[in-house]
Amino acid sequence: MSIARTLAVTRRIINQLRHDRRTLGLIFGAPILLLGLLGYLLRSEENTSLTLAISNQDAGAGVVNAGQLLTSKLKQSVGIVVKDISGDVREAVRNGTVDAALVFSPTFSADLLAHRPVAITVLLEGSNPSQTGGAVLQLQRAVMQVVASLSASVPGGTAPPQVRINPDLIYGSLNLKPLDYFAPALIGFFAFFLIFVITCVSFLRERTQGTMERLFASPITRGEVVVGYMLGFGLFAMIQALIIVLFTTLVLQVNYTGNLFLVFLVTLLLAIGAVNLGIFLSSFARTELQAVQFIPLVIAPSFLLSGLLFPVKDMPGWLQGVSDVLPMTYANSALTDIMIRGKGLLDVLPEFGVLLLFAALMVVVASLTLRREVA
Repeated sequence: MSIARTLAVTRRIINQLRHDRRTLGLIFGAPILLLGLLGYLLRSEENTSLTLAISNQDAGAGVVNAGQLLTSKLKQSVGIVVKDISGDVREAVRNGTVDAALVFSPTFSADLLAHRPVAITVLLEGSNPSQTGGAVLQLQRAVMQVVASLSASVPGGTAPPQVRINPDLIYGSLNLKPLDYFAPALIGFFAFFLIFVITCVSFLRERTQGTMERLFASPITRGEVVVGYMLGFGLFAMIQALIIVLFTTLVLQVNYTGNLFLVFLVTLLLAIGAVNLGIFLSSFARTELQAVQFIPLVIAPSFLLSGLLFPVKDMPGWLQGVSDVLPMTYANSALTDIMIRGKGLLDVLPEFGVLLLFAALMVVVASLTLRREVA
């Protein structure tokens, strides 16, 4: 083995990468960008408070209304923000105005005075099992601490009563597994990720092999080229979407409540948008390595900011703005609404519209970029 020849190859690689600013930016900048974004999200997640509504149906017992006392104490608890809701607390939980709602029964004070077991109902949205479990535990600890402190102020109270939290889920059930929750987002992510990479690399290969030049020597227009490629790749995107949906539901046996055909339509629309995005971005690459470099710049933010790992509503405001322009965000929302909340076409029509608009917009910008590339 010749050290000189080995070092010559090493120098060649170093010189090649040294002049490739895009690759250098990816190597040194992408980890900082992604780790910084992930760290920011995790740190903001730690500071998130549980927003709580309270429905106090407690009739009281004599001069004591334990529901009111417990409400005032909970307002002082760290990590819990109590919101005053004038309307139906169940609807407030359903539409995301609050994270949870406590309901005190009419006999709440009487049960405390008689040292009977106390049951408190907590209303939860229920579509996210990890959030549901975390909210129940947080409320259990807070309520136990507050009730223990109240027991001394309640006449005849010598020992804290037994407190039981009864979860009442609007969607899903306590048996909902993490896979059941993550399945809608994962269906959209894999459909978007795989077809984007395949389209971007394949369209780049068509350009580097001279196919584009031969096509443009004919009367065909740029828009016809883009739409033709979109339909060709779209056929495989449709097959891929069908395979992903059927495998998830039939093989993995993920629990779902909505219409599978709507799940397929959302996945297909997202995949077609990914096809057009891949055609568009391939115009900015000269090699397959440069095409692959779009993965951490396009796919990673979609993975982190579309609601797959972190709820969008809990993100800082400027990150919510970024999330609002990502097609994955709307696909995740629609798929979750259909598969977990059992909603129909009219309920997810806005998300359908955004995904369709994104796919159409990518056709336009891909055509314009292709014209600039060739002309």
